[in-house]
Amino acid sequence: MSRYPNRKYVIIPTSKVEDIDFDQVKEKDAKSLRLSEDGEYTFVKFEGDTTPDFLIGFTQYTHAEILVILNDTAGIWYIDEEEASTLANTLEEAIDNITWSKYNPFNWFK
Repeated sequence: MSRYPNRKYVIIPTSKVEDIDFDQVKEKDAKSLRLSEDGEYTFVKFEGDTTPDFLIGFTQYTHAEILVILNDTAGIWYIDEEEASTLANTLEEAIDNITWSKYNPFNWFK
């Protein structure tokens, strides 16, 4: 049995972070999001059978499925020690290059 049987995970582009209603997901704010190594994607998790409106149309993953994705050493989510040391600079650059239609929720980098 899965550790989180009712939890769903959804990978979204970072350009969609401004649309997240943090009252409907487990993350508390943009600062709590994990980003892909290229800064292009993040993911959120939610409980239950009702998909938040802002996540409709995106693929949903179970806990077991997201672990496979996050632990793939050839994928965009796996970060080794060397990459971790340069991650902040890479993410700041990626976030700065996004055109935000509402506001940049990642202003905490500045």
